[in-house]
Amino acid sequence: MKTIKNIIAVFAFVFAIASCKEEIKLDFPSSEKKLVVEAEISTEMDSSYVKLTMSADYYSTDPYPNVSSATVTVNGVNFPYVGNGIYKAPSPYAGDTGTVYNLTINNNGSVYTAKSLLDPMFRVDSIFQVFKPAEGFFKAGYTINYLGFDDRPKIKYTFFKLGKFDTILQRDSFGQQRILFNSDQTPVGVQYPFELPFTRLQKGEESILLFRSIDKNMNDFIEAYNTQTSGAPGPFKVPPANLPTNVVGANVIGYFTCYDVVRKRYKVK
Repeated sequence: MKTIKNIIAVFAFVFAIASCKEEIKLDFPSSEKKLVVEAEISTEMDSSYVKLTMSADYYSTDPYPNVSSATVTVNGVNFPYVGNGIYKAPSPYAGDTGTVYNLTINNNGSVYTAKSLLDPMFRVDSIFQVFKPAEGFFKAGYTINYLGFDDRPKIKYTFFKLGKFDTILQRDSFGQQRILFNSDQTPVGVQYPFELPFTRLQKGEESILLFRSIDKNMNDFIEAYNTQTSGAPGPFKVPPANLPTNVVGANVIGYFTCYDVVRKRYKVK
């Protein structure tokens, strides 16, 4: 009889727990809305643009609102609005190395400004492959190497992305990695070889090397962005602090940068 009473007591406890359906609401604080600027001047033809959106709360899943009524100029050249928050340079347009570019944005009575120097990229004279046997987590394959030459005064910064030609989709494909390096350790005025780390390609595979010169402001921005996006967000994670910005104005975040672009392709033989 005592055993039966114990079983009944357990079922009663479980039923009571299961019947508790009190709704718990988490009150997440909202943040002040800011103008978000993504602005790039590139030496590649018709690749320069300014994208303007408004910020959203960190925990919101809503899309960022586009800004469509601003006036945007770069060194006095008007960038007309083309949609999706994007203001494009009039075609044909390409940036010139050695030029300081000044961005001006007029939006809802507020003025935002930024400047950036378009530094030239270092030379990439050639690409070559080196076979490496299987090692650790890497299977046997070919590393990708380049011969570089840099006669610029130190220290200059580079934003690099490695991609490959997707034979299924028949298009270039780049990963999400944002790789930064600078000329602090490379020689000046001397050709030097450099092996791209973590590459093991097989015969017939085609790699794409994308080099972009950047200034220190953009280098610091990407470093901070990489740090803040390294973990998955969640309701109990503290919202990140604002990223560094070179855009001047009230309630604004983002960046304005200039790129000298060098693209190289190499198919493993």
